[in-house]
Amino acid sequence: MRGCSFWRFKLNDLAMHLRTLASTFPFVLLLLSSCNVSRMMERKALRAFEENGLEQHVYTDAQGPHFTWASKGLATGTKPKLMLVHGITGSSAMWATNLSGLAPHFDLIVPDLVGHGRSTPQWSGNSVDVQVAHLALLLDSLGVNEPVYVVGASYGGAMSANFAEQHPQRTRALVIYDGPASDYTSAMADSVARSVGAADVAALFAPTTPQEMYRLISVAMYAPPKMPGFVRKQLLERYSAHQASYQGLLLDLLKHEQRYAQKRYLWTMPVYVLWGEGDKLIPPAVGRGIMARNELPADHWIVVPQAGHSSNVEHPRLFEEHLLRVLKDGPCEDPGRRSEGPCTLEYDPFCGCDGKTYPNRCAAWRAGVRLVSKGECR
Repeated sequence: MRGCSFWRFKLNDLAMHLRTLASTFPFVLLLLSSCNVSRMMERKALRAFEENGLEQHVYTDAQGPHFTWASKGLATGTKPKLMLVHGITGSSAMWATNLSGLAPHFDLIVPDLVGHGRSTPQWSGNSVDVQVAHLALLLDSLGVNEPVYVVGASYGGAMSANFAEQHPQRTRALVIYDGPASDYTSAMADSVARSVGAADVAALFAPTTPQEMYRLISVAMYAPPKMPGFVRKQLLERYSAHQASYQGLLLDLLKHEQRYAQKRYLWTMPVYVLWGEGDKLIPPAVGRGIMARNELPADHWIVVPQAGHSSNVEHPRLFEEHLLRVLKDGPCEDPGRRSEGPCTLEYDPFCGCDGKTYPNRCAAWRAGVRLVSKGECR
């Protein structure tokens, strides 16, 4: 009972940390049942989906169920459609904090990947292709034929990158969010694991003690919360129930690293790369590598300050603002690239208030810069 009292009195202080944990490891919502904290958080996530107009959708085939949340009236809705793809060990619940900020602007599709949440754990072959086919199948089952915006987090970012390449006609724009679409190897992952005391990345994702469970949580967060021992123990017990599925998908991705580590994608849509400034699990250098390898415009690189691997929960409003800035009014037909140089009458009204020139209004808007008008900013 002492533990329950701790959670009751500290609930307000810990609410933000629990949401952060839910982003990276949503199974935290199922824990601490003796204190009813997890039940409250689970109900809160459920309410977030329902209050923002989403409903559950399940399509079942020979492999089992394929689960997603989707905005009501999705097939006939008039708003642009946005698909949010979670990371490994996660589920659709990781996006609950962002629904209120995104639902007014988009019809949402928020799936559970294969091996996660309420989707089937059954798969065979290359797991990346399995996940891509899973996402396409869900869109088919929802009756979505138009292109959708796709935002993929972490492992889900890699899946989304491949989805966009394999299904360009279904992808309006892509945002890779702290996702190892390329430029990430098992050697790099093992190095991160060793830096926190694990033998390799497989061991990091296979905790056997409460301390190792907390280590895995901590490396994924910018400012890990303090966590009493009984919480760490319950987190480990819950994680262990799903560990085989997570490990299988992780190891399969690493097995195919030669296919993806140096891959240059054949994207035909606008692509943005968004990263937490302090991501320790998949460092920002990986994102910069994706940018360089695919020759993406410099202003398509977005950094969230003071954020780790979970910026959508650590800084939800800022994260949503970034998405709205690049997706809300649709990709520019000609996004243009920012150019250095003096502002002269030749460039008016494409002289930005940051002292740089812009080839078109859309490029300046996307960079978040106000343009010169009637002599302003001189």
